[in-house]
Amino acid sequence: MEQTDLIKNVVEKLNSFNDKKHVLVGFDGFVDEIIHVVDQRKNDEEYDRIPDIKAYADRIAQMAGLSANLEKVTIQTKLGGNGPIMGNAVIAQGHEVTYIGAIGKDFIHPVFREFADSCKNVYSLTEPGYTDALEFYDGKIMMGKISNMVEVNIKNLLEKLPKPELEKLLAETDLIAFTNWTMLSKLNEIMIEFNKIISKVKNKPLIFIDLADPKKRTQEDIREVLEIISGLNAETILSMNLSESTIISLNLGIKEDELVKRAKLTREKLGIAGIVIHPTNGAAIATEKQSKWVDGPYTAKPKLTTGAGDNFNAGFCTGWLAGMEPAECLALGVCSSGFYVRNAHSASRDDLHDFMKQWAEVNCGAI
Repeated sequence: MEQTDLIKNVVEKLNSFNDKKHVLVGFDGFVDEIIHVVDQRKNDEEYDRIPDIKAYADRIAQMAGLSANLEKVTIQTKLGGNGPIMGNAVIAQGHEVTYIGAIGKDFIHPVFREFADSCKNVYSLTEPGYTDALEFYDGKIMMGKISNMVEVNIKNLLEKLPKPELEKLLAETDLIAFTNWTMLSKLNEIMIEFNKIISKVKNKPLIFIDLADPKKRTQEDIREVLEIISGLNAETILSMNLSESTIISLNLGIKEDELVKRAKLTREKLGIAGIVIHPTNGAAIATEKQSKWVDGPYTAKPKLTTGAGDNFNAGFCTGWLAGMEPAECLALGVCSSGFYVRNAHSASRDDLHDFMKQWAEVNCGAI
């Protein structure tokens, strides 16, 4: 009943939260092709898809030393990248968004047009990257093309947004979300410059960070960004999925499988406000005030998983901006993600309210 009571409390608090906060989100941008990999083709219209990542890996392994053919079926072409997906979800949840990133150079790429029109401000530094997002029931494989992401750097940002304007923007921002550090080789310099400005701001914005899967970055790179995160002059949350948290904790010399304890030890090492770890079945948080696990509304047959973590992040940030308790922020995060994977679009506040109410009515069982 503790989980059910938690969800009911969040529903009540969400009902009374009518504020529209200003969130600055960045700094990537990808055109995502959502793809099924064909297991068996039945006819011109019908096929069975390879169901999970292990089955896909087994199929690839069988090709070693041979030639083979795999068919990919594009299900959807949509806006992508951690920043745009999170920003889109933040807007859906009733906030204002300023977006800085890679969604078009001379003009906004058509796939981002609706998103850009919904933002308060947009500063695009370069063309988007492209991602083949291979969807499976148990997760996704993101195959990105990122050569132009090097243009997301502080020099180009200050050409679009001169320092006096950037200072004014940061002073008027309630939360900054730094996302997809892994694919943005110059994001460190942006974080450092922002931190210099934030250190002089009276009302400091909250800072939310999602590094994205850092497996391809060197241990030295990871240590460097963790030092930057530890030195940020504002209340900071670092959000990670299970795989990401394993990489980061091991880099810090932490060997702990229990996720609440892992989050707590990671937070203590970094000295920041909070650590969030969100596997597919729930989420853990550690802050100075509270360390907690919250179950999620897991489904074995999601319609769409690409962007689930970004929608979790948006829900969490809505709770954080509303002044909710850490576990309540997690509850909003897992429900924001749970709605998204079932419906293949981001939840509004009304959607979140209805989804959480429905989940509470079945005592947080299967829905």
